[in-house]
Amino acid sequence: MTNDQVYVKTAAGADEVKLRSRTLPPRLRTMLIMVDGTRTAAQLHAAATMLGAPVDFLHMLLHRGLVAARPFAPAPVTLAVSGLSLPDVELPSTEAERFLAAQKFMNDTTVDALGLRAFFFTLKLEKAGTCADLRLLLPEFIKGVTKGAGPDKARRFEAQVLQTLG
Repeated sequence: MTNDQVYVKTAAGADEVKLRSRTLPPRLRTMLIMVDGTRTAAQLHAAATMLGAPVDFLHMLLHRGLVAARPFAPAPVTLAVSGLSLPDVELPSTEAERFLAAQKFMNDTTVDALGLRAFFFTLKLEKAGTCADLRLLLPEFIKGVTKGAGPDKARRFEAQVLQTLG
């Protein structure tokens, strides 16, 4: 484990967050929730220290099969959608990683655009379990972002989500 390694939830980890089927201690569960495919091991360890989580939380989550090290990402690509050229971004390599990245992006951009008015949409995002579920939420996502941030940003965000979902 290196400090710059990034971790993602496995399918079992995502199920645990939704279903609470295992008896994880509360602080370990909090750390599982914090594993989002963007935070490094160093960032997670800093958060664990602040929360009072076990020092070996990452090892415990790995051992239980709830998280995994994110594999090396493919080379950046550029995508043009409807005349938009998006910047080079690293595409996640697995469907689970694409789902988590798109879900996080949709959540963050909606909350940034709408603030508390995004609450019910974020609940729908939390219930989504597949890339197909996120695609079904795309019209509502675009409507909300258009309302809060304007049509130009909404088009760019839609292209970003479609690119991430693959």
